[in-house]
Amino acid sequence: MVKKSRFCRWLVISLVVGLFTVAIAGCGSSNNKQQSEGTKQGTINLRLADVVQPTHPMNVAAEKFAKKVQEKSNGRIKITIYPARQLGDDRQLFEQVQQGSLDMAEISVAPMGSTNPIVMALQMPFLFTDWDQYTKVIKSEATDKLLKGLEKNNVKALAVYNAGFRHILTVNKPIKTPADLQGMKFRTAETPLHVDIFKALGANPTPMPYGEIYSGLQNKVIDGLEMDLSAILMEKHYEVAKDVTLSKHFTWPAILMINTAKFNSLTPEDQKIIQDAAKEVIDENVKDIAEIEKKAVSELTAKGVKMIELSASELAPFIEATKGVEQKYSSQDPAIAEFVKAARNVK
Repeated sequence: MVKKSRFCRWLVISLVVGLFTVAIAGCGSSNNKQQSEGTKQGTINLRLADVVQPTHPMNVAAEKFAKKVQEKSNGRIKITIYPARQLGDDRQLFEQVQQGSLDMAEISVAPMGSTNPIVMALQMPFLFTDWDQYTKVIKSEATDKLLKGLEKNNVKALAVYNAGFRHILTVNKPIKTPADLQGMKFRTAETPLHVDIFKALGANPTPMPYGEIYSGLQNKVIDGLEMDLSAILMEKHYEVAKDVTLSKHFTWPAILMINTAKFNSLTPEDQKIIQDAAKEVIDENVKDIAEIEKKAVSELTAKGVKMIELSASELAPFIEATKGVEQKYSSQDPAIAEFVKAARNVK
């Protein structure tokens, strides 16, 4: 009887210990599952697209932005970049971000002008004189206020990045005065502002897709165009056009943006991470461009391209000829006029 009693007590204790162990294991498993789900819920994956090649300064800026966001969020926010028109051209990307089918994009200002004219303020002729003035303006409250105007398009603008100052490239005809452009078949981007600028300078603007420029120069369909130095080098335009006038008539900006609903779905902390990272890249983008331009001048010169630098007095007639264009577009929206005035006051 004693042995049987001891055996029963041992059996009861074993059963209790076993059930307790299973319960603890179950709780541990449940906690691990909850932690795993919590980590998964805390991870944010965003898609960002642009139209330029991976080595282009604007895509480099996008990559730096994505890296900063990942670092600031300790890897919790990951941004995957789709360059080189993988998800569409500028207009298509803008529509996708507005609709929310794409989280983010970096879109050139020129194609956006027909949808929201205020962005044309960033390409008013001869608005920016050098990278120091440009940087001060782009990081100012004037730019922040201008970009708020994009909110009606269901996007939140985060920063403005750039590809460089634009210059005049011609086929064997140096351009030193607006009179030299008279009647010239001159390729421009397919945007009214650019057409108006070069019409004011006396040229015969010929809108043409980017990919047709080389053959257009080669076959004398166009006599010249306006382009940034790095593109002239990368696209090998120098092979068929040998004269560059360093006019710096405007820069080629792009706006980094995010769908408004997507941005509002983030916590205030995550919103700040994204906004801070976007702003921090501005200085790095400008530094990259300045180095690229300096290198491009050296390489183009070595390839036989003649660089024409204009003095302030030589540039003055170009500026004077395009004042009417600035007035025309400034009168279309008070936001444009206000931004232009603020930018011109920055030294």
